[in-house]
Amino acid sequence: MFLPAGSYRSKEAALVLRRLAARELIELAVAPPTNEQLILEVFVKQDQVSPTAANRRNFLKGAGLTGLGIATTAIVGLPAALTNSKVEAAAYSDVDILNFALNLEYLEAEFYAVSTYGSTLLKLGVISADDQTGPTTGGGRVPNFSSSPLANVATALRTDEIDHVIYLRSALGSAAAKKPAINLNALGYGYSSVSSWLKLARQFEDVGVSAYLGAAPLISSSAYLAAAAAILSAEAMHSGAIRWECIGNAVNSPAVDSLDIPPTSKAVFDLNSKALAIARTPSQVLNIVYAGGRSSGGFYPNGMNGGITTQ
Repeated sequence: MFLPAGSYRSKEAALVLRRLAARELIELAVAPPTNEQLILEVFVKQDQVSPTAANRRNFLKGAGLTGLGIATTAIVGLPAALTNSKVEAAAYSDVDILNFALNLEYLEAEFYAVSTYGSTLLKLGVISADDQTGPTTGGGRVPNFSSSPLANVATALRTDEIDHVIYLRSALGSAAAKKPAINLNALGYGYSSVSSWLKLARQFEDVGVSAYLGAAPLISSSAYLAAAAAILSAEAMHSGAIRWECIGNAVNSPAVDSLDIPPTSKAVFDLNSKALAIARTPSQVLNIVYAGGRSSGGFYPNGMNGGITTQ
């Protein structure tokens, strides 16, 4: 209940407010806790036992994520990648997780650079020859893209994804993984027309969001977590924009797996039945970008670089 500012001027009004607040506190004290309160209590107690981020990771490892699984079961519809007690990412280091993200950013940045500008990251000077272990092949500049209504969106995506590569490489410093060999034509589409480009761009963006969401909660370093969260938010904006364009241009972008929700007039956003974003584990993401291969294939003919390379 909100009262006009003038209502707080009298002592009587102030006394009434204090009495109301006291009554609400009493009611809260005797009311049974909600699921949300119980979940909050679990995490508060966890932080009291292990107050640092590093200790929280050890807590999760030691408990086999069981405690987290119990807490999150009360949140109906939470993505399975966040509740599965066998999430393999719990064994990865922060550097492994960010390098996994960097490998995905290399792919997205190369896709947008080649499809909109006709040049690779190497040719654009974003990375040097020493910063890669294999070339980027396939793909090509989309015909007549510059005259398309989507030209501005495409240019912004190219700039953003290149900036993500630069940002992650800077955050990781000398630990940054080199760009692996990339095959942009792994699926056989994405470059013949703007519609074909939207078809592939949508898949890249939605998978990217799910990859960050699935791995970010397991990052220990607050600095690395902040970097991942910032990029996750950007990728979510990209996803929404591309999905909207797919719908507006009647583009059918096929599902990449059983979790995927292609954009339609009835599924504008990539959300589950509880309006929650889809999360994928690193293995689920690798299965997509490797086209089913265990350690390589698809967009990464020789596999990714870093500590997360095999599903």
